[in-house]
Amino acid sequence: MNKHLSSIKKTAVLVAVGWLAVPAFAGLGGFIDAQVGGGQNAGLPDTNLNSQIADGAIYLSKELGRGKMMVDVPFSYRADNVTQTANAGFTSAFRSFNTKAQAYISWGYDFGLTWQLGRFDSPFLNEANDTVGLGPYTSQGAIFGALPRMHNGLMLTYGRGPVTVMGIASRPSGNVATATSTTAADARPNGENLEYGVLGKYTMDMMYVGAGIYLHKPNTETHSIIEVMAGTKMSDWTIDAQALFTKVATSGAESGFAVGGTINYNWDKMWAFGIRPNYLSKVGSASGSTWHTANGANSTFEVTVGPQATMTDDLRLRADYKWTSTKATSGATSQNSSAYTLSAVYKF
Repeated sequence: MNKHLSSIKKTAVLVAVGWLAVPAFAGLGGFIDAQVGGGQNAGLPDTNLNSQIADGAIYLSKELGRGKMMVDVPFSYRADNVTQTANAGFTSAFRSFNTKAQAYISWGYDFGLTWQLGRFDSPFLNEANDTVGLGPYTSQGAIFGALPRMHNGLMLTYGRGPVTVMGIASRPSGNVATATSTTAADARPNGENLEYGVLGKYTMDMMYVGAGIYLHKPNTETHSIIEVMAGTKMSDWTIDAQALFTKVATSGAESGFAVGGTINYNWDKMWAFGIRPNYLSKVGSASGSTWHTANGANSTFEVTVGPQATMTDDLRLRADYKWTSTKATSGATSQNSSAYTLSAVYKF
């Protein structure tokens, strides 16, 4: 009880400080994504219905002449937020300022160059980092987990006409290196080596194409992700496609490959429908800071389908069904799982 009271007090202080800071910001917004769902995992009994605040955020921003300041305070109330490790620091299902937090300053010039410094979402993501931007889906697809999601560093963007080029120098997975548990500077080489990325996009009319590469060098070898993307919007249809090629600098590890996309159809002003297939082969998860070292399962096929109802400009209801088939090795038996989720998303 005391732990929950402490969490509530911290939340109250956070809200109070946020409201006091409102006059200093020209932009205030955010969202709450409340979900309920269940499913079945690899032949186990059906999971009981589970309700949660799957995602949420408060956005504070202010224009600074040619520049902009942005603060993103994410929060959630989920069972998997509770860490069992005694000294992990997360003993409540409520968590704020989590791994998706942003805080950055950007500045643009007349000749097309913009710099952005701080902690920010990765431009390599083909799907939104916040669930509010996912359309008829309640969570991101499998390919999303194989990409860097956050950067803590510098991004340079140059745009001229239909062409945009971005260059990034970042800490691994957006982490901040510390020396609290080391005795020498060379005891934390992974935290000291920067990751680098370059991404280019060409946009014209209702279509775009893009390609990029992201590199990390923890020791003497280089891990890499090559990404290719394309998309178009035709009347009531929106189609996006993405392919990844990964190379893990581990002895004996094979190169990975992933391909997927989303096909969304707007039936009318209220109803929309989508299908999202993803296929991955030897591509690991980007959980925490391990996206560049995980070999992953031999193969994963995932398909998500679902509708979305726009109740008002600020409120949307979504329901989706996700089916996943995974093989640990090429000769292994497929392990199938499924999940169904109902989501209510309110933007403010």
